[in-house]
Amino acid sequence: MAIARVAVRRPVLEWAQQRGRHDNEAMRRRFPAWDRWVAEDVHPTVKQAQDLAAYTHVPFGMLLLETPPTVELPIPDFRVTGAGIAEPSQELLDTIHLNQQRQGWFEDYLTSWGEDELAFVGSARGMEPTDAAALIRTALRYDLPERSKLRSNDEARKHLVRAFEALGGLAVLSSMVGNNTHRLLDREEFRGFTLRSATAPLVFVNANDTKAGQVFSLLHEFAHVWHGDSGVSVGGEPLEEATTDIERWCDTVAAEIAVPRDDLVIRFDATAPRTQELERLASYYRCSTLVVLIRLRDVRLVPQEGFATAYRDEVDRLLTLLGETKRTPGGDFYNNQPFRIGERLSRALISETRRGATPVTDAVRLMAFSSPRLFDEYASRLEGR
Repeated sequence: MAIARVAVRRPVLEWAQQRGRHDNEAMRRRFPAWDRWVAEDVHPTVKQAQDLAAYTHVPFGMLLLETPPTVELPIPDFRVTGAGIAEPSQELLDTIHLNQQRQGWFEDYLTSWGEDELAFVGSARGMEPTDAAALIRTALRYDLPERSKLRSNDEARKHLVRAFEALGGLAVLSSMVGNNTHRLLDREEFRGFTLRSATAPLVFVNANDTKAGQVFSLLHEFAHVWHGDSGVSVGGEPLEEATTDIERWCDTVAAEIAVPRDDLVIRFDATAPRTQELERLASYYRCSTLVVLIRLRDVRLVPQEGFATAYRDEVDRLLTLLGETKRTPGGDFYNNQPFRIGERLSRALISETRRGATPVTDAVRLMAFSSPRLFDEYASRLEGR
């Protein structure tokens, strides 16, 4: 009996390979006949095609197309031109879709309880960046006197997440799709995104970054909430010119929240060695040395001439330090979930499931758990905090 095969065309094979972010060697290891498939000397069997779809995270039906489909983000794309990304990865798409489902559930939950719209969403649209930064800093209790009580970038990150959720928003920080450790998010592709909502604005930050980097990404996404936008951001330190007026505005607001111009002018010690001063100021403001360096340029405390070289030197120094730092384990699974799901959303899901308003299967799916047992254990731990 003839073996059933699927005629997957070369352009579709190469598209699936790119979607899965696998190089040729990886494809050959997984599929010994890969080169023959690409040359269309032979086609994969049905089982091989199903394996290919699973390995590259594309729907099986798309492998049957004559040409690759056009894949677009479901929300505006504010990423910087030149990032080297032809189209969004399946990891990014799946992460957006999962959080859209979470946000949709939470909006319905709020409606059932008669919650009002949040006044701060879109409230800074049309403001000057300095005024918007002051408004957001105050709302998040992130003025310098309050910030001085935070002992690390990790504490600053936790403070910002909790403050935003206390205002009524949802904050999610994760380095992977759901809880799949085999599907890590690419920091070079995106640092965060915002899903606008009048009642449940959601910010997502790619946690595959330093804690200082995550702090700045949070501030950037908060700026989008206060401006009233949905969109994906490349984030990071705003060295390059952003592609849109909105992204430039959010970069400027986030930088002013992180390092207020007037305070920096007073605090900067021009007589101190450059690296020592950058580290001192970064520790004080709870941000990265790169953000401090950029702000020093913005207020003309370091010259524009030669700045690009100084910036690259600082990047190289930080990369060296990062390489010398021992990587720590990912931590306790259940302790990570309030970040990966969002604590406010988690508590609402658990509460609604406990009283029978939400099926356990829906809660497990929205939390990206593999079984109800994980839900029960997580609920028990979170309720005991």
